[in-house]
Amino acid sequence: MKTLITTLSLILCPAGLAQLAAPIPAPQPSGDLLPPQQNGPVATEQQQPVLQPATEEVELSPGESRIRAGIVLLGMLHDTLAKVQDHDTAEHAVMSIMKLSRELQSWGQGFTALPPLDEATQSEYEKRYLPIINKINERIQLQAERIAAAEFYGSENLPAALVRLVNSVQ
Repeated sequence: MKTLITTLSLILCPAGLAQLAAPIPAPQPSGDLLPPQQNGPVATEQQQPVLQPATEEVELSPGESRIRAGIVLLGMLHDTLAKVQDHDTAEHAVMSIMKLSRELQSWGQGFTALPPLDEATQSEYEKRYLPIINKINERIQLQAERIAAAEFYGSENLPAALVRLVNSVQ
């Protein structure tokens, strides 16, 4: 479980969102993501959902439910960052990021009440969820780099909210 917590919060460490404190060059677009447009919405892979809905109702263990909740929170963070396109949207994102800071902190603390996983279950969860988590982290990283390269669209509140997000989960 510790590995998944670490991975889910990967972008929330100094190598991830913390790098937003200093402007960096704009990222080169990858083959599966289009570059953000100046006067339009950010292109994301909305046609390919990250988690496929189950066709049957399956009872999840508390640990697996917690992992999925973390994936949802990362997706919400990505979506919030992807909407930042100008000063107004940067300012609007601040409240969402502050809320996500609290939710991510609570999410991480929720693992302490769960029983430890056996090695087989841990391995199964890693095989199932790490590719999803890594893909979301890559997309969040691209958004973070884009926003930093745009110098936070002139917002002073956005970098402060992102620093608070990083600090809240460490």
